[in-house]
Amino acid sequence: MNIRTKERLVTGMGLAAIGIIAAMIWWTYSEVESADRQRRVTSEIALGFADLRLVTFDYRLYHTERAQVQWGAVSDRVDRLIANARFVEPVQMTILAEMRGKRTAVRGLFAEITAARGADRADAPLDKASLQFETQLLSQMLSYQQENLTDAFRLNNLATEHIIDAQQRMMLVILSGLALIAAIIVGTSWFLRRNVLAPIAGLQQATREVAAGNWDFILGMRGGDEIGELSKNFDAMTQSLRKSFAQAEHSNQALAALNEELEAFSYSVSHDLRAPLRSMDGFSLLLIEDYGDKLDEEGRDALERIRAASQRMGYLIDDLLRLSQVTRAELNVTRVDLSAIAREIADALDREQPGRSVEWAIEAGLSLSADPALMRIAMQNLLQNAWKFTGRTDRPVIRVGALERDAKTVYFVADNGVGFDMAYADRLFGAFQRLHHAGDFPGTGIGLAIVQRIIRRHDGEIRAEAKEGAGATFFFSVKESENGSDEQDHPAG
Repeated sequence: MNIRTKERLVTGMGLAAIGIIAAMIWWTYSEVESADRQRRVTSEIALGFADLRLVTFDYRLYHTERAQVQWGAVSDRVDRLIANARFVEPVQMTILAEMRGKRTAVRGLFAEITAARGADRADAPLDKASLQFETQLLSQMLSYQQENLTDAFRLNNLATEHIIDAQQRMMLVILSGLALIAAIIVGTSWFLRRNVLAPIAGLQQATREVAAGNWDFILGMRGGDEIGELSKNFDAMTQSLRKSFAQAEHSNQALAALNEELEAFSYSVSHDLRAPLRSMDGFSLLLIEDYGDKLDEEGRDALERIRAASQRMGYLIDDLLRLSQVTRAELNVTRVDLSAIAREIADALDREQPGRSVEWAIEAGLSLSADPALMRIAMQNLLQNAWKFTGRTDRPVIRVGALERDAKTVYFVADNGVGFDMAYADRLFGAFQRLHHAGDFPGTGIGLAIVQRIIRRHDGEIRAEAKEGAGATFFFSVKESENGSDEQDHPAG
């Protein structure tokens, strides 16, 4: 049973219990209302009988027509009250039937009295026998009326007892309902602890164990609900993670071995390959200096080509070693003054070629969190590229700045040099990839690959925008970079 079904079951039980309690309270309340109505009716009947006794005594004293009319009016009201009374208990119905019989008898007696009184003259006194007969009839009437009044009080007492019983039942229903609600709450709490909270606590403990590195921990909970399914998936996940970490450990060992091989290869490249290249260059130079006059132009050109090829091979080895060092170097992230680095590199380039006149536009206050040594290498390559590819521009301009894009600071190095065709931009950051002929712009094609690896080491991105004959702009960003300023759409101007 899944959690949703359990929740519906618990909710249904709670609503059913509330419905039953409400129905019982309504039933007991209606019982109280019915008993209260009966008490009000019996009180009115008792009051009617009391009034009837008063008008009977009045008639007995004065024998006036007014007293007779009053007796008839009160008697009719009492009869209506008795006729409209509704009782369901057998005792009450018996008492009510007796009251109706006595009321019939009283009416008959009063009719005899008024008939006897009407046969004689109203102003003539009754003889002794008639007066004695009337007194007997009146005494019997009063006796019936007293019995009816007593019966009315009995009905009133019974109605009061019914009210008390109904109120007690209502209190019992309320207390039972509260007990039932308390039992439902306790049962729901136990159900939640057993089927929801305890499994969640187990999952929490399991996550702590896994977070602490205990990959052998098995939760082992079983159930047909979502938590049981989650438990099975959790155990499957930890099992998969164990396998993955075992594979990763194996891969790390293989990678460590590969790194050792790369270190050995780098050492071999750095030492074993350099010596033959230096020998080739040195002996070629020696041949040119000592036997140059004995060689023709074609021989000297061949020796010069050998020297140039060996020197170029040396530059390639140096660039490959730098690329390898950038990939393996440990990051030491701190706050880097990018503007100061760019100005230092610009001054060094100006000193190397004092004959060139380049306009440098380096924005002040540029800083970011990065490895200072690696960021200097990246800026060195970017600015050297800009310097190189503006070599044939009449008024070369190199810009360094920053701008805000998508709530992130993006830095750029822009120039107005020869640019390149964006159709080949995907080759730009590959090792030994060149978009210009080596005879026009010398280089090994490693610089931008080094820059890309440095930016990626800082969890950043780099891209380029260019147009042939209109310059190029390299945009880059690193994680948590800041301090930028807005620039125009094309930073190179």
